Amino acid sequence: AAVAQVVGARLRGLTEEDSVLLEAMVPTARLPVPPPRSPAPRLPMALRICTLVCRSWGDRPQFCQVACAVGRAESPVRHGAALPQGLDSSLQQWGVVAPSQRQALATRLREATEAAMAALLATEAELSPQQRGGTRAHTDILGVDFLLACVDDTLELVALATNSQRCLETCVLAEAMGRGVGEPRGDLPRLLAEAMLHRAQCHLVEGKDILLIGAGGVSKSFVWEAARDYGLRVRSSGR
Repeated sequence: AAVAQVVGARLRGLTEEDSVLLEAMVPTARLPVPPPRSPAPRLPMALRICTLVCRSWGDRPQFCQVACAVGRAESPVRHGAALPQGLDSSLQQWGVVAPSQRQALATRLREATEAAMAALLATEAELSPQQRGGTRAHTDILGVDFLLACVDDTLELVALATNSQRCLETCVLAEAMGRGVGEPRGDLPRLLAEAMLHRAQCHLVEGKDILLIGAGGVSKSFVWEAARDYGLRVRSSGR
């Protein structure tokens, strides 16, 4: 009611071309944590979760990597403002002690990230090549930022924004830091390489002519669909 009253008052004083933009206030999660070692008061902190997802074979979203950053609760936690750390250790520091609860949050994070990528791919599929920016233009790698919030005493993952570069930088840095302390190599380099190699292979065959001899019946119709997606010019010949 208070927000509606303020907006109404503002609207009455604006000109026809002006407007009021409202954004949701998402409270960050505040969980019981171990007492600090220092007697100094602990400032409210926020946990920003950075995820990376790529387009896999068959245009399927593939979760790649996650990295977390901690910052002051009253201001946005920006990329590059803090060193990235792992999700499990971050949740433990945040007071999520139960392993089952941390695993459930990790599963929900993966599902939410891949769902965001799937929604983007579905939207791009409905666009014309001109609207996408070119015949072969589409999203291969996507970063999604989340905030760990608390809604009705329940931990929730709230999507903040998507980007194409900053989450990639953060996750690559987290991967390199892990290798620096002896952790095994993760799947991030392999998944990113597969996405880039798939795009490179499509670029190599685009515009080429291919002759199919005995292309088969209806069960082989996927050949024509794949050829169209790859930009091939197909010529058919009977036996």
